[in-house]
Amino acid sequence: MDSKISRAALRLDALGLILAGLINTFLASADAGLILAPGTSTAQPDLLLRINWIAENTLRWQAGWLFWFAVTLSFSWSYYALGRHLNKTLPWVNLAIGLALIAAAVDIVGVLINFVVLPTLAGDLSITHSLFLAMEKMANALTNVAAFGLYSLAGLLLLPAIFSTKDYPNWLRWLGVIEWGIASVATVLLIIAPHIATIPLLISFALYAPWVWGSASWLLRRK
Repeated sequence: MDSKISRAALRLDALGLILAGLINTFLASADAGLILAPGTSTAQPDLLLRINWIAENTLRWQAGWLFWFAVTLSFSWSYYALGRHLNKTLPWVNLAIGLALIAAAVDIVGVLINFVVLPTLAGDLSITHSLFLAMEKMANALTNVAAFGLYSLAGLLLLPAIFSTKDYPNWLRWLGVIEWGIASVATVLLIIAPHIATIPLLISFALYAPWVWGSASWLLRRK
């Protein structure tokens, strides 16, 4: 363990990783599937029905997206919480953390569009459906494509430091390779063939929790 990092800070980082796994793998999925789904194009392909549902369920829609701030912040924090305990002789760790912060900023812009702009457009009958669709696509591009792609690249950039950190568990190294490899494939599919990106996305979400939880356990065992 880096002598400059106190045990209290180490425990805080481990807690951050545990919360990130819980929030991003389980609670985010519940939020997307149970609260937001009727207003999304994935669950409801009919644009008019989506608009009407958001207009009639604005508080539910906004509550669901308000939780997404916790998703974004915990996910981006996990890069720092893990990265600062890895081998710092390689330059990729700081770049990965920086990319994660940029991804979080992009993500938050998309979240704000969903939280503020779409309900406003949905509730205004004078607004054309094409404008709503354009803003919906912009929010999706920011949150689900650009931000997720930057997060995936940041995850890949952590891998060299992970493999060069001598006491990092080998099974976690390879789980990280699988996690961020699948996430990268999902990013490409979101751009060129979004209709087949769901399965790799779900797999990458499912693998995230055991990876960060295993990393938290590693931190807590370090001397």
